[in-house]
Order: sequence, then structure tokens, then C-alpha cells
Amino acid sequence: MFADASTTAVFAFFFGLYMVSGGVGLLLDPKLYENIPEELRASSIIGYLTAVVVFAIGAMTVALHNDWTNWLAILVSLVGWAALIEGVLMLAVRRSFVAMVAKFPMTPVLLRSFGVFTIGFGILFLAGAWKFPEI
Repeated sequence: MFADASTTAVFAFFFGLYMVSGGVGLLLDPKLYENIPEELRASSIIGYLTAVVVFAIGAMTVALHNDWTNWLAILVSLVGWAALIEGVLMLAVRRSFVAMVAKFPMTPVLLRSFGVFTIGFGILFLAGAWKFPEI
């Protein structure tokens, strides 16, 4: 499936799949997500493991794909850098970082709206990966 695809297209495909899946989850069951900031703050191990995973995804993306040559590559690189920065913040100042995120009201309306935005962004990534596999 990815034999002839560029690194950008592969990252875009998996980021897009992740975003669409997460967005659908937010649309179908927003209540499941409304306590995440509090759970990240309350549980040291959940917060630490989440930070390590986010950091690793960001670091791998930046290490393998720090490409700023076209729109899709720029989006992929931005996601990688954002994940790396988020992972660093969650490792270094998790309580402050999560407290900042927790200031947003995690209402079903906000979470569903974020789900719609996330699905749209994911579709953009998937379309880019499908339409431009060589970039």
C-alpha cells in the first residue's frame, strides 16, 4: 500500500486516520472525553505515559519528517513539532500544562465541535495522502 508513497504521504495518512477516528469518538461519545484533563492531572502514571507517547510521536515525526517544501509536508511537520512540544511540556510541567487545558469547558457541545474540526482536518490529511502520494 505504501511501497511508492512518500514519507509525507505515509505520515499524512496515519495522522488523518487518527484525527478522523478521534473526531468520530468525540462526536459519538463526548462524555467519555470530558474528564481527561482531570485524570491526567490526578494520575501520575497516566500523565507520565501519555507524555512519553506524545513526546515519542513528536520526536519520531520531527526526526523522520522535518520537511517544509509543500503544503502537506508543512502540515505534517507542524503536527510533529506540536506533538513534540506538547510532550516536552507534559513531561516538564504537566500540572501547569494540564491546568491550562482544563480551563476550557469540556462540555458536550465544545467536544462535539472539536470533533467536527478534527474530522475535517483528518479528511484534509487523508485527501492529501491519497491525491499526492509522491509529495
